[in-house]
Amino acid sequence: MYFATAQGMRPAPLTHNPFNALVMPRPIAWISTLDANGVANLAPYSYFNAVCADPPYVMFAPNSAVPGQTKDTCRNLADVPEFVVSLVSEDDGVLMNATSKAYPPGVDEFAACGVARLPGELVRPPRVASAKAALECRVFQIVDLPLSADGRLNRVVIGAVVGIYVADDLIDANGIIDERKLKPLARLGYMNYGTLGEVFAMGRPL
Repeated sequence: MYFATAQGMRPAPLTHNPFNALVMPRPIAWISTLDANGVANLAPYSYFNAVCADPPYVMFAPNSAVPGQTKDTCRNLADVPEFVVSLVSEDDGVLMNATSKAYPPGVDEFAACGVARLPGELVRPPRVASAKAALECRVFQIVDLPLSADGRLNRVVIGAVVGIYVADDLIDANGIIDERKLKPLARLGYMNYGTLGEVFAMGRPL
């Protein structure tokens, strides 16, 4: 089948938006921020990726789930323009999912979901203590995208990575990261998740 997106994202025989199931697997950013009163917020975002390696920049999209409402993450970044991306491993999947609940503004998901934290080094928000890797970021730019058909807000946050935490046991004898030990959890389509599976190398042509 083929369809023009301007005519809707669920043409027959599709019953759900297929986009998430096509652009995948996606890494999961467990984003921690602080509000103006210093209360932490922790929420997962799978519309996330790296956009530049040197200097390092990342992006994530805190798109609203309800028309007329702004994500707590976005409100916090307006007050404290810093965030930490804790990378989600398989072992943290259940806790990560718990923090995806729509808590009222001002609720600390670290405390509400029993997630241990550690202080940031160069930024104010904390990182997830159990995360095997984390990226400390300062907001570079927030881009407003067109509204969804039902009026939901869509934004892209671009962050400059100013500090990187890597668990020592992820680094092998050759000084490179062993992705298998990171055991990243990936978001697939709908409510599906995936793990790393087979890892193989493919050199670039000479």
